[in-house]
Amino acid sequence: HESREKYATYPKLVVPEFATITYMGDAGQDNDEVINESPYEGMTDDIRNGNFFDQNYRRQK
Repeated sequence: HESREKYATYPKLVVPEFATITYMGDAGQDNDEVINESPYEGMTDDIRNGNFFDQNYRRQK
């Protein structure tokens, strides 16, 4: 309680951020294949078109 009164707290300003959900799927728990590389131009299109994951959410090569 003492530190809360003594030091600055963050965040000072909460900025609401919104995004459009373009794809939703169930890849299961602990699936490291879901986040497996850096984003690249057209990645979201590849995911939506079925060119990124197979039916089990494993990365297509």
